[in-house]
Amino acid sequence: MTDFADTLTNTWQAQNDEGFLLSAPEGIEERSLPDPDVGVTYRLRWMPHREIRSDTAELERRGILNPNRRDEDLFRDPRDPSGRHCFLCAQNIAECNPMERLIPVRLAGRDYLIGANFAWIEQNHFTVMAAEHVDQDFTPHVLDAMVDLYRRAGGEYRVLYNGAQAGATIPWHLHYQITTERLPVEDLPEGSEARYPAALRRVQVDGQGTLTALAAVNDWIAPDPEHRRVNVLIAGAVAQPMVHVFFRDRRLSHATIKGLMGGFEICGDLIYSEPDKRTIFETATVETARNAIAEVRPPET
Repeated sequence: MTDFADTLTNTWQAQNDEGFLLSAPEGIEERSLPDPDVGVTYRLRWMPHREIRSDTAELERRGILNPNRRDEDLFRDPRDPSGRHCFLCAQNIAECNPMERLIPVRLAGRDYLIGANFAWIEQNHFTVMAAEHVDQDFTPHVLDAMVDLYRRAGGEYRVLYNGAQAGATIPWHLHYQITTERLPVEDLPEGSEARYPAALRRVQVDGQGTLTALAAVNDWIAPDPEHRRVNVLIAGAVAQPMVHVFFRDRRLSHATIKGLMGGFEICGDLIYSEPDKRTIFETATVETARNAIAEVRPPET
């Protein structure tokens, strides 16, 4: 493990000890659903602590949210129809979430901040946010930054990008998700992309850098940039990381039994926390999980 990976992992543990990371008395439950036809094991998780993220009073009681925050001073992107403040701007975090520790890092020539996700989905789940308030558009810099981060952490942290309206709920501020947990799609056998329920292409970063992966993304988005999006996962060997490109369409963002399908879901992790979804968590089958992922697959793929 690199010094940088150690810093991340130690920060995660400190934020947990300080009470910044959400927890709930009911605890977390997990189900594994092996899919021999595809070659992966889908993972379903019951994570009731995530429901607390919308309970303002409870967040204030725990000190996660500053009860004396000055809402009038918070930056809001004028394109956000909800009028909410940007949760990823450093000045807003300082005002609203004073417990959050931000780790500065420079990736592919641009400044970023890394903070533990208090409504976490995975162990060691951080959000990596651009220091500048710029859109969540996929550009060559994005892939370079993801690979830079992956290598800097010695391959200990997977790096995940969600396209706007394809899992990213804050499309006006560039960010990624990272976690130390292995994701189900990583076990997909070589050459089996066509069997995976999502539209997937895998490209190994080799001597040509990220050019092949970028070409795959461009070939998908260019014919219809208004609707076409991608989710991208970096995992695998540090020297030659594997770029997983999932082809998405913003018009197919939700699955019937899951709701919003972001990067974790596309990679085989289906997370449930809402009380009315408890039955789905308990009764879901391999076919349920496979169909949820396939439901957001663009018909053109």
